[in-house]
Amino acid sequence: MSEAFAEFQQLLKQKRYKDAAGLAEKECQKNSSPDPFWLTQQAVALVRAGEPERALAAAKQALALDPSNPYAIMVAADSLLGLDKVEESLAHYREAFAFGKVAPRGRKGALDCLSRLSRWDEMISLLAEWALPEEESAPWKVKALAGLGRREEAIAECTRWLERAPDHPPALWALTEMEVERDGLAPVIERMERALRIPSLPPVYREIYASLCRKAGRPEAALREYEKLEAQGAGPRVQKWQAFLLAKSGKESEALPLLEELLRAEPADMYLHSSYEAACKRMDDTERAINFYTTLLVLHPEAKSLYGRIRTLRRRLENPS
Repeated sequence: MSEAFAEFQQLLKQKRYKDAAGLAEKECQKNSSPDPFWLTQQAVALVRAGEPERALAAAKQALALDPSNPYAIMVAADSLLGLDKVEESLAHYREAFAFGKVAPRGRKGALDCLSRLSRWDEMISLLAEWALPEEESAPWKVKALAGLGRREEAIAECTRWLERAPDHPPALWALTEMEVERDGLAPVIERMERALRIPSLPPVYREIYASLCRKAGRPEAALREYEKLEAQGAGPRVQKWQAFLLAKSGKESEALPLLEELLRAEPADMYLHSSYEAACKRMDDTERAINFYTTLLVLHPEAKSLYGRIRTLRRRLENPS
């Protein structure tokens, strides 16, 4: 492994994707002719940085130089998917099936594309053809059966999935969603309330119950569950749900510090920004948002989009509507 590639990988681990893309571009420019390896790495970093158009351009350059490069094929597929060109992305993922090193990722990408295209019969056919391990095929099979309207079969498949992997969160969420569609919200909430009396159950049951309470228009009950989860050391995902619900429930003063904490960790999260700015506006405290974003820029100088947000907020402050 070259020193440059080791540095590139370290930048990816640190989620400094734009810096990683810049490093790859510099390595490309060191040679008299473009290097397909570094073009591919540049594309990988740009996909992760949320710049699929630039990533696709780099991937196409790499493929023009090395048409059978499986990694360039894969990153081209990822780029196209990021641009919502699902059919073209699917074609590239299919091409990747022929390369053992990337075939599993290609299969997963193809299933994602088919799911977005609602081509459920094709998904089921491929799952049968590939004979994947059940833990890999179950999520896709459940989704395809539900998409085809074969709900009882999907529920049965989901139940078998949970027998193999008890309390597995994706399976529990999928099963709950289908049971709500079949039985209605109230009976499923009642069942979940009974389940929560078992103290040994993992936190995912409380997460699902809180989500059901939100849907049922019971924000106070949901917030109580989020507080319990937070006391148990819940991760950022639960903190986001709690912050969003506080903001929507007229408790902006409680939501804002939590949203700021989350944004310090994830300054690129668009949903956090949207919720935070809307809460500041409702509290008529645009200046707080400007000051916070200014501080956030010191912590995350790579987050250039914050400059635009600050300009927009200043205009709002100068010309309140």
